[in-house]
Amino acid sequence: MAPGEVSPFSFHVHPVVTTAALAAAALYPLLLAGAWGHRSRRLSGSAGRQHYPVRQALSHLRRSQAALFYVGLLSAYLAMAWPLGDIARHYSVLAYLGSNSLLVLGSTPLMLAGLPRWFFAEITRRRLIDTTLKALTRPIAATLVFSAAVVTSMLPAVVEAESRSDAAWAAFHLALVGAAAVMWVTALSLLPGLHRLSTYGRVGFLFVQSLLPTFPGIALIFAKHSFYAPYRAGAAALGLNPLTDQQLAGAAIKGLSILVFWTVAAIILAKASKDEEQGRDPESLTWDDVEREFERHGRPAAAERDG
Repeated sequence: MAPGEVSPFSFHVHPVVTTAALAAAALYPLLLAGAWGHRSRRLSGSAGRQHYPVRQALSHLRRSQAALFYVGLLSAYLAMAWPLGDIARHYSVLAYLGSNSLLVLGSTPLMLAGLPRWFFAEITRRRLIDTTLKALTRPIAATLVFSAAVVTSMLPAVVEAESRSDAAWAAFHLALVGAAAVMWVTALSLLPGLHRLSTYGRVGFLFVQSLLPTFPGIALIFAKHSFYAPYRAGAAALGLNPLTDQQLAGAAIKGLSILVFWTVAAIILAKASKDEEQGRDPESLTWDDVEREFERHGRPAAAERDG
């Protein structure tokens, strides 16, 4: 590195990303408390204002769920901040796709898994939210949304726009995380209702998602020249040939997607098998599922339950 040049690994403070991460960490228990309080008042039929301390909501949360949420939040911070976020934006296609993969395959599912099902059921009760999510989380729709986001994030014009503008960088990553959330809500069957993917349906859905990055990944691996102009000089600063950097990125996104999606599919199968061995229905319904169907058909669930 020539004298006066800034090292790719120089520390940078990211006040916006840091503030957002700290706010999310602090709001997590407060949002759980608010949702639990609303749920308790609704189910009890109480119209008066009641206070539900955070510890009461957290008593209905497994410690493993809280751990998953905070690990996911930490991984999201690392993907967007120093050092991975800095290198991803200015120096390396491998780091760029690695950062995106961390958000899509790590942070998003971990944070969703850190939200209890009763919380997700409560915050999706409004008809507009429920109707929108019901449409988006149909397997074909979710696949199309996720595929479009992943492919768009790899287009040279999009990557160049992200490298030049803070607003574009934030907007594209928010859109990518949103699309990933739609896909993972479908795969993990988080939206309440009677019509959900079966165990083998979820496994098949995840298998399809694992194939999506394969095609752009192959294109990057076998390309004869670098597609991403913003990273050509940056890769050299890291001691990488730009084409080699691009090829490594293609191999990484292909391998990571297969590893993560197939691992989650294996976990789903193992859990279903354990439930069957213990005499439990792996696809059992909850009251939230039944209640949501009543609401979708315009029938008051509380009246049905009491009658």
